[in-house]
Amino acid sequence: MLRQLLSINQTAERLRVRPDYVRELVAKKRLTFTHGEQLDAADVEQLARLMDKLRAGGIAALVEISGQQDQ
Repeated sequence: MLRQLLSINQTAERLRVRPDYVRELVAKKRLTFTHGEQLDAADVEQLARLMDKLRAGGIAALVEISGQQDQ
């Protein structure tokens, strides 16, 4: 099965951040380049869902996520 890859700009659009921030996420090992400067769409989608949840719920979402990890 082929992986769908996203460019830095496509990733930035999906995460609603600047392309420079995508590079920071890679430098901090929160995302990993898969092929050149391409990112795995599934990894980006997982991070995007988390970021969307945190944007919508703020600290309450963070507490909920932390509680789920403790179980």
